[in-house]
Amino acid sequence: MSQAAPAGDAKAPKKGKGKLLIILVAVLVLALGGGGAAYFFMGRDAGKKAHEAGKDGEHAAEGGEAEAEAPAHDPAVVALPTFTVNLADKESTRYLRTTVSLLINDAEKAATLSGGGEHKAAGEPARIAMARSAILELLTTKTADELMTAEGKVALKKEIAERASKAFKFKVNDVLLAEFVVQ
Repeated sequence: MSQAAPAGDAKAPKKGKGKLLIILVAVLVLALGGGGAAYFFMGRDAGKKAHEAGKDGEHAAEGGEAEAEAPAHDPAVVALPTFTVNLADKESTRYLRTTVSLLINDAEKAATLSGGGEHKAAGEPARIAMARSAILELLTTKTADELMTAEGKVALKKEIAERASKAFKFKVNDVLLAEFVVQ
């Protein structure tokens, strides 16, 4: 009988080691998973910043061309009220309903120009009224066929940016079309 007791004692530590091994593997997997997630979410931004810093160094050596093109800060948005216009189609009456937002580099100018997207003729800044008028005149010269293609939309955005830049007397960087319905 004395021989049976030591055999039972030998199996008991194996069960304890098996549980300990499972717990250690689980902790290791969780730690690696947490570290991987932290690297993915935090390390990706740091890598991107380092990559951009490297690009800035390259462009600085090229004469700073990128600095002249890219704004030093995030662009600001000037939201214009929704436009609903008759299009220039001859064969039938067609309409365009579009919501336009303009990207500019100066947040202070954007704040003074933005009217919250609502048309307030009496309280509207003169530059917004001038830009709206210029854009409205442009939209009424377009046909549905011109506006239905991707190239037509790109050309329209470019023309809107040019007209708005003239009205504002500063550069509009881009035009965003949030709604674009031709009927």
